[in-house]
Amino acid sequence: MKVESIKNNLNTPGAIPPKKKYRANFTSSRFNPADYISEIKMENEIKDFMPSAVKGMKRLCDNMGETQNIIINALGTGLVAPIFIKWNPLSKTDEDTRTYSAWRQPVSAVLAVVTQVGVTIPFNKMIENRANSGFYDAKYNKTLFQDDKFITKQLKQIYPYASKKQIEEMTKNKMAEQYQNLIHMIQDNKVIMSKEDGSPLPLDDKKFKELVENVIQKKIDFENGELTKCKEITIPRKLKRGEYYRTHKQEALNIFNDLNNKLEKTSNPQSIKSEVKRLKKQYKNGDKELIAIFNDILGRRGNDDAELKIALKDKLSGILRDIDYHTGFSSTEEWKKGIIKYEIDSRINPLNEAITHLKEMKKMIAENQTVGQIEDYLDEIVTQQNEHRLFKFKLSKEVAAELQKVVKNNLKAHKQITGLIVSFLMLPISCSLLNWCYPRFMDAVFPNLSNKKHPKEIKSLVNQANNQTEVKS
Repeated sequence: MKVESIKNNLNTPGAIPPKKKYRANFTSSRFNPADYISEIKMENEIKDFMPSAVKGMKRLCDNMGETQNIIINALGTGLVAPIFIKWNPLSKTDEDTRTYSAWRQPVSAVLAVVTQVGVTIPFNKMIENRANSGFYDAKYNKTLFQDDKFITKQLKQIYPYASKKQIEEMTKNKMAEQYQNLIHMIQDNKVIMSKEDGSPLPLDDKKFKELVENVIQKKIDFENGELTKCKEITIPRKLKRGEYYRTHKQEALNIFNDLNNKLEKTSNPQSIKSEVKRLKKQYKNGDKELIAIFNDILGRRGNDDAELKIALKDKLSGILRDIDYHTGFSSTEEWKKGIIKYEIDSRINPLNEAITHLKEMKKMIAENQTVGQIEDYLDEIVTQQNEHRLFKFKLSKEVAAELQKVVKNNLKAHKQITGLIVSFLMLPISCSLLNWCYPRFMDAVFPNLSNKKHPKEIKSLVNQANNQTEVKS
């Protein structure tokens, strides 16, 4: 690709029409490039602290598919197969022959990795470069969310004298800019990718609508799952926990007030966990709900003693509040109604309301309204209530993430199919290399087992047999 076309691709990702006017409140309310840049910085910082083994596993994960299959098969061929060949109790061949055959497997495995992976990985890189540059159609096109490595390479071609730090900063700004442009397009229902020559490649309207509808439907399914969980798990669990507090009020107060007081006085929160473990053994034949509470406390974690102490304090304070709340009702019937009413008001009604709004949003997409209009509708609802369930739900961002996920999965499938074809075509080459390399390898490393020695040994045995025959006669 020429530098001019690269510059084109960088300056106008997705071939956005320059006359397009975006919504004025976008930057202030829906997107802050600094947020996206901070995510990039955090990712780089995490990479810096990764152990070498973790980095290796990540690289292997990034090349999941045919490459991984080749490596796993090679490990099986090189490490496991020789054991069964060498020590096969059913084989009638001599030990030297079995050993000779066994060593063929590791050599074969090494050649398979060198030949097949050596070709598969470059093919995968070629596919990624083509996806980033716009060689493919919309199904595999990444011009609206190009990889940082691809952008860095382009910028180095355009600005050959820029420092490493400048290139890194420009890459981050470019990634934030292309993300912002993608969000604008989604809000206007006009997602326009780029072809390799810089010409526009619009995403089909029908596919775009299906994409948005799928995102909304996933959110509806999640909220329905939370609703079911609340009715079938949360409420029965709270009633069960509350029943223990009501029937064992004094026992619960004694145990958890004592733990809370000890926590206040100690600088070693691990000692509280040890105390909870002791209590768990002491009350092992008691109420099962008390054991469950102990397990909840033991499940609290912290990166250091200070964080652990805060976590334990929060849990114990919550337990004491629950004891006070559940035992504050005058009768069991009133208590049950109160718990159910609280859950309906605090969880079930907000969930039902969120599902209703999501269904309305899905209907708006079917009526050809834009994602931006749907977000305006959602903004009006959210601003009317504090802590609305859909307060953090940004449809355009969710659609952007889903679009990237779909393209990534399509490319992964494409790489796997290509890898299989390449591996199949490489088999004759691998076999020819093995037949050429293996005898030479054995001659150099294990001359006693090499098949070059066998003819001399056979000749010696034949001569020996002939001499014995002559003596007898």
